[in-house]
Amino acid sequence: MYDLRRSQPHFSCSRSAWSWHHVLLVLVFAATTTKSDASEVEGYSEPFRIVEVASDETGVVESLMLRQGDSVREGDPIMRLKSDMHEAQLAIAKQQMTVNGRQQAAEAELELTQLRLQKIRELNESGHARVAEVVRTENEYKVAIANLTAVEEELETRRLEYERLATQLARRTLRAPCDGVVTELLREQGEFVAPNQPQVLTLVQLDRLLANFALMPSQVSTLKIDQAIDVRFTDSNRKVKGAVYFISPITNAESGTVLVQVVVDNSDGQLRSGERCSISLGD
Repeated sequence: MYDLRRSQPHFSCSRSAWSWHHVLLVLVFAATTTKSDASEVEGYSEPFRIVEVASDETGVVESLMLRQGDSVREGDPIMRLKSDMHEAQLAIAKQQMTVNGRQQAAEAELELTQLRLQKIRELNESGHARVAEVVRTENEYKVAIANLTAVEEELETRRLEYERLATQLARRTLRAPCDGVVTELLREQGEFVAPNQPQVLTLVQLDRLLANFALMPSQVSTLKIDQAIDVRFTDSNRKVKGAVYFISPITNAESGTVLVQVVVDNSDGQLRSGERCSISLGD
């Protein structure tokens, strides 16, 4: 006779083993799915801008307005070249620009010639002046107009020369092109700034940072410029909001990855450039 009491435990044990095997498969599948759906990519941060500030004027450094590590605002003066010669040239140009004696003489000559022409025409109409006298006076009037025009053009040229020298003098005071921090001084007081070596300092903009990541092409396809994304900074353990700033159109041939840059706000200065960071994709 078949013993049902002995067969039941055997069936129960087999069902239990199948159930645990099924649960294990589900967990493995869920873990694999989670890992593929949300992947974390590590990268690093860098300054938003690194500027090698250069002078378009040459000369000896007269004064430096800052030191390494100082913060500057856009437009702040940072260095001045010796400008004695340029200041003297500007003073001469200003004097020449304001001298108007020749212009006054030309205006007076024109006015006098105009009155003489008017008078000679009246005499000609009454028969007391010949046509040749009228023609000669008309030519004198044209010459007077040309003389005044030449004087005015010369004064305009002097004005433009003054503005050119003033602009050149202003350029001898180098100003910060953006907000930032001075990380390196390449020239000291008394040193010469040459045309082939115009760089004077290195300025980094840190009020915003760029987080750089190397992503697979399949990951890049889900991103777009200005897309919001969270960036976690490892050392400071801070999570900040960022936005996709740049997606390289080129895939690196060696690594098969694409450079993606995310810009994050650092106006409070709490994030350090060069810190490791990460983003999560597909979560």
